[in-house]
Parts: sequence; C-alpha cells; structure tokens
Amino acid sequence: MTTQSPDLIYYGGRRRDLMATPLEAYFERAERPDINCSFSACWRGYIATWRLDNDRLHLVHLKPAMDEGAKLTVGTLFPGRGRRVLASWFTGRLRIPEGRCLASMEGGFLSAHERETLLEIVDGIAVESRVLDLALIPQEYWPAEVMGEGWA
Repeated sequence: MTTQSPDLIYYGGRRRDLMATPLEAYFERAERPDINCSFSACWRGYIATWRLDNDRLHLVHLKPAMDEGAKLTVGTLFPGRGRRVLASWFTGRLRIPEGRCLASMEGGFLSAHERETLLEIVDGIAVESRVLDLALIPQEYWPAEVMGEGWA
C-alpha cells in the first residue's frame, strides 16, 4: 500500500498534517459519496481540513483528492449545517507529527517524527493530549500508538 496523503488540522495556531482520518468514522454510519479517485496516495478520495478550537474538533474544509473528482465540500456532505461541522461522530486518537521524519514505511500513515502530539477525542471533544518526543527515545521503545501495526 502507498503512503497516504494526510488530512490537515489547525492546531496550536498552525496548520499541520493529521495522521488520522476522522471522516471515515462518519462514513461507517452514513452513505459515502461516490468519489471517483484513482490517486493511489489518497485511496479515501478526499482531503479534509479540521480545526481544534476550545477542545472541539470541527470539519472546516473538504475537497476531492483529484481535480476531476466529484464536487465534494462540507456543504455538499452536510447541507444546511454551516461552514463548520462538529465531528460528533468521531471517537478515537489523532496524531499530529512535528519535526523531521525519523522513520517511515510504505503504507497508510506509517511514519514517526521528532515529536508526535496525540489527542484523544470522544464524540468530537478532545479529552486528553500528550506530546511524545521521539527524538529522545530509542526506536525500539517507540510506543504502539505512534507506530501502529506493521512495524518490526
């Protein structure tokens, strides 16, 4: 599997990569739009932009991964809900990398950066955050939350 293009998140006053796909949890409950995408670096077919304000995770922008993709915006997916939609459907962990990449493998978001912010989200609300400084930890001790499945 090809390494995937990340979603984006505004966090701590800056736009950053997001090594998670919270919108996929929504598509487990609702009909997924027909997104014709042959771009192997973005199998989900879209790039979502998120904003974490006052511990609330909002979807603020949505676009197809390829220009010729179907019209896909926050408004077409959530008609009548405004420009920001609280991600109340999402419970899980968000990974926000920072600094240079220390290690990576092909597939998904299998990479590790100097620092990783981990945010625990419950029903769209951040309930816990922590920062891992992986540059200070030998690779064999990197935690599973960062490395995920597939690392030896």
